[in-house]
Amino acid sequence: MSRFISLRFGLWFAMFGILASIVTATVSYHESRGLLAESAERELATTTQILTRGFIRTIDEIVKDTLFLSAIPQTTRYSKDTRQQLSDIFKQKLRLNPSYFQIRFISAADFGKELVRVDRLRDGLVAIEDSLLEEKSHYPYVFRTLRLPAGDVYLSAIDIHTERGVELGLHQPTLKVAAPVHIDGQTIGLIVINVGLENLFSQLQADLPEGVEIYLANQQGDYLVNPNPDKQFGFHFGHRYLIQHDFPRMESMFDNYQALTYVLDSSTDIRYQRAVSFTPLFYGPPASQRLAVMGLASPLPTLGAIIDSLAGSMIKVSLALSLLGLLTSLLFARVLSRPIRNMVSVVQAYRAGEIPVTKLLPSQRSDEIGLLANTFISMSQQINTQIDELKNNAIHLRYMASHDSLTDLPNRGLFIEQLKSMIHRAQRHNTTLAVVFIDLDNFKQINDSFGHDVGDRLLKQVAKVLHDTVRAEDCVARFAGDEFMLALEGIKEGQDASEIASKVLRRLAQEINLGPQPQPVHASIGISLYPVDGQDPEVLIRNADVAMYRAKAKGRNQYSYYAFEKSL
Repeated sequence: MSRFISLRFGLWFAMFGILASIVTATVSYHESRGLLAESAERELATTTQILTRGFIRTIDEIVKDTLFLSAIPQTTRYSKDTRQQLSDIFKQKLRLNPSYFQIRFISAADFGKELVRVDRLRDGLVAIEDSLLEEKSHYPYVFRTLRLPAGDVYLSAIDIHTERGVELGLHQPTLKVAAPVHIDGQTIGLIVINVGLENLFSQLQADLPEGVEIYLANQQGDYLVNPNPDKQFGFHFGHRYLIQHDFPRMESMFDNYQALTYVLDSSTDIRYQRAVSFTPLFYGPPASQRLAVMGLASPLPTLGAIIDSLAGSMIKVSLALSLLGLLTSLLFARVLSRPIRNMVSVVQAYRAGEIPVTKLLPSQRSDEIGLLANTFISMSQQINTQIDELKNNAIHLRYMASHDSLTDLPNRGLFIEQLKSMIHRAQRHNTTLAVVFIDLDNFKQINDSFGHDVGDRLLKQVAKVLHDTVRAEDCVARFAGDEFMLALEGIKEGQDASEIASKVLRRLAQEINLGPQPQPVHASIGISLYPVDGQDPEVLIRNADVAMYRAKAKGRNQYSYYAFEKSL
């Protein structure tokens, strides 16, 4: 009778173990796949937003260069005497920006006659002679730009360049950026920069991990960038390939301009799942702002391999447990029942996270129970390692979103959050705090004269000086470009703020080193005080900005208080 009881016990144990393993593996498979897919979606959405911001920053830099060239004296006071100087400035801009393949100054008179034109040729930079200059008034980028007020910029649609006279940019993706030139209220011409986008598109793809595909479409959905080159700029050749046709759920984005991230199931063309993320991006100044859609598609075979491996391990462990139970129950049914119950208690305790798994399971045993314990420990360590990797990636992405990549200082968003907390503490303890707005004087001139590498090195040294100048409880942030912010907590009216502002001006003038000799750097500083000048971050920052511009108006390289100047 005991044999039949042992046999039945073993059979029932084996059947239950197999059924439990199948259910556990199935549930774990689907739950783990869902969680990891969601994590992949979030990471892909964050990457898409980072690429979008980089694209917008690139366009903004081109706009700034165009406005700069339209406002310099060599342009506004153009004559034959300044023509060579203007040509040399154009060449310098082309050297600093390899993606620029042509810069022109076009007259508003003489049917839009080109006055100065510098082209990037295979042999180098060439100023085109008078006999080869052309009339351009019939092109939209000319007559539309001439209608713009001073300070506005025209952006063309991104298209294949077919205009005659450009050797390197011909038949390449291009963008034209133009700004009118005004003098004494009259429009005398315009500055046009032709920008080749092929390198920008290639750089976007190069910054992505292997296997991730990038998509870029214009406002109508026509592909500008696609993994299949045949679909790029199809509208230029009479064939339209729309992003909303390949991704039907994209239709809603062109109505509400909301970011979209989801998992796309496999199809007849692509035999694996993909996580896709699309983000609308608005680039360019308000007068000629353009809309584009950027998207990324990341295959999920890696996630599937992880989960499939986990499911296989779970099945193997479950089958081993079932077989072990069947064999041992035939001989030691009563003896085996007790350690099995203990194992169940151990697994439940581990699941509840009461104590580490290495202290719960009898891993020191040399029998089947010890083998099972060590197998479970190994599997749990693999799971914990994967979870830690996902958490570390999330922490890194959060840090990137809240800090400036060049100076490693908090960015605008994090500064505002920290300022809110400091205001709450100041309100609770009835103390004063100062918001200090620092803008480097003539940074644009340094950047254009010495190059972007020197400008970046200057910003890093300024960040270090500011960090070393303030106290540990104060906050330092890079706000934008050459603008920095300080938040000084627990000051005595404006006395402490004045001392720190003076110290910043003195150290910037003495300690910045851009070459063999120290290079004095000057700044204009504006200061607003809580609660006198405002009681929320936006008002304090805005008033500090106003005070900074007052300091610039008074001659630069000094500081100014918002409340004091306002009372005068």
